[in-house]
Amino acid sequence: MYYFLLVLFVIVSLLLIIVVLLQRSRGDVGTAFGGMGQGVFGPGGVDTILTKFTYWLGFFFMLLALLLALTNPSRKGSLIKDETERPPKSNQQSIPAGKTAPSGTPSESKTR
Repeated sequence: MYYFLLVLFVIVSLLLIIVVLLQRSRGDVGTAFGGMGQGVFGPGGVDTILTKFTYWLGFFFMLLALLLALTNPSRKGSLIKDETERPPKSNQQSIPAGKTAPSGTPSESKTR
């Protein structure tokens, strides 16, 4: 199930990229650089179809992302629970067993 959703997610994301790139830009910045003032398909009809298709693909993209996050097989349990069960990290350096600190170190001055 997870891998099917993952393949579907990749297909939807590629389609979303293609559809967004096919759309006509809203601003006429291209005319400043010698481009055409209108899109390739001309004004009107195709733009609304591509816009609606973009909305639907965006909706499926978000839905599949949510489903993939909920059905991830490699991670079970709560992230918050895992963080509270970890032992706290020690900031102090320890001296290995059987060794003493070199002379003149702060640990030696505490013992005097």
